[in-house]
Amino acid sequence: MKTTFNKAMQAAVAAAALTFATASYASPEVYNSDFSAGANLNQSINATGAAFFGQDREWNGDFSIDVQVFQMVNAGKPSQQYVAYCIEPAINFNGGDYTATYNSQPSTAVRKLFESSYASTQGNSTNQFAFQLALWELANDDANLATGAQKYVINAGSPAEFQAAQTMLSNALAYNLTTDHYSYVTFSNAGSQTLLGVSAVPEADTWAMMAVGLGLVGLVGRRKQKNEKFA
Repeated sequence: MKTTFNKAMQAAVAAAALTFATASYASPEVYNSDFSAGANLNQSINATGAAFFGQDREWNGDFSIDVQVFQMVNAGKPSQQYVAYCIEPAINFNGGDYTATYNSQPSTAVRKLFESSYASTQGNSTNQFAFQLALWELANDDANLATGAQKYVINAGSPAEFQAAQTMLSNALAYNLTTDHYSYVTFSNAGSQTLLGVSAVPEADTWAMMAVGLGLVGLVGRRKQKNEKFA
C-alpha cells in the first residue's frame, strides 16, 4: 500500500509540475488588445504648470494625459487574457499583434508597486489611472511625480489621480518585498509601446494541496481497479 501511495504522489507532483510549466513557458504567443472588454479608460485629466515626458514631449501650461488600460487577449486561446499597463510612455500605442514573454522580471521598484497597490485597481478607474502614473514614474523616472523628466505639479488642488499616484509611490518605496504574489508578462510590439501584465502566482501550499488531491484520486482509482479485479 505504501508503494502504491508513493507512486501516486510522484505522478501527482509530476502532473502539477507539467501544468505549471505549460502555463508559464508557452512563449512566444501572440496577443492583441481588446478594447471591447471595457478595460480602456479613455480618460483625460489636466494639470497646470507641469512638464510631461520632457525627454520626448513637453507641454508648458495646461496639458492632458490619455490613459488606457489594455485587455490583452491570446489570439489562439481567447480565454487566456491579461489586463496590461504601458511601461513606455514616450512611445505611441499603434496596436497590432503583441508577443507575450512570460515570467519576465521587472525592476524591484515596479514589483513593489504591484504588490502594494495593484489589488486596489480592480474595478476602480481612479486607482487604475493613478497606478499607470506611478508605474510610468517607477519604470522611467526618479520615483517622484514632482521632479525629474516626467514631472507634475502636486498640490492640494491637483486631481485625485495625482494624489493617489503619489500615495502609491510612497507605499511602494516603503513596501518590504519578501514574496512575489504575481507572475509578470511583458507584451512587446516593435512598432508600439511595451505593456506589462500580471497574473496571480499560486501559493506553495496551493500546489501541495493540488498534488495531494491528485495523489488521492490516483490512489482511489488504483484501489477500485484492484477490488474489481478480485471481485
